[in-house]
Amino acid sequence: MGFVAHVSLLHPDLVLVPTIRAKPDVTIRYEYGVVTDGGERCFVSVFGDDLERVEERMADDHTISNPVRVATFEGRAIYQLSIETNLEIVPYRCAARGVFVFETISNEKGWTVRIHVPDREALSAFREYCRSWSITFRVNRLSQSTAEDDDDTYFLTEQQHEILSKAYYSGYFEIPRRASQNDLANQLGISTSAVSQRIRRAVAELIESTLENDRTPDR
Repeated sequence: MGFVAHVSLLHPDLVLVPTIRAKPDVTIRYEYGVVTDGGERCFVSVFGDDLERVEERMADDHTISNPVRVATFEGRAIYQLSIETNLEIVPYRCAARGVFVFETISNEKGWTVRIHVPDREALSAFREYCRSWSITFRVNRLSQSTAEDDDDTYFLTEQQHEILSKAYYSGYFEIPRRASQNDLANQLGISTSAVSQRIRRAVAELIESTLENDRTPDR
């Protein structure tokens, strides 16, 4: 069955880490990389509204070059860029050991990867690679793999996904709030009661899906 590990990787020369540290309020998701005659390139998604500041930071980021915004959506932009660092987030050699990457997403200081490893030896090999390059390697969570560990862990309905996206990017969850339930209701054309119910049900679904069952608080 193997294991699912959540691992934090910290090093100033990992791809895009200078940008991540300069803009910790923005979330970056590494999508995939390709090797071409001109070198290695990758695609990343940037979630947030302050794209001009992000692009300013990218221009000064020594780990990348030639960042190009290839698509823009509400609350998200996709960039293609050239990689100018020898450090790999998850080295290609790990694939030979059966390491599979579910997701690579930024934290405030670097990257967090969610991976599947067939055994502890494969995880140890990943850790040794990081140590050899002085990359800080920290396992935040390690659990046996189950049928619920795939990318479809969170079973949100389209309505729940829509309300959470609107609420998040409108500033509903910020302190202080930049948007009220009434604002969300006007945007979606529904009642404030419906907004409240959808948010509560969506949040409850995420909590139920992400909290470890064996760590529930004592009643």
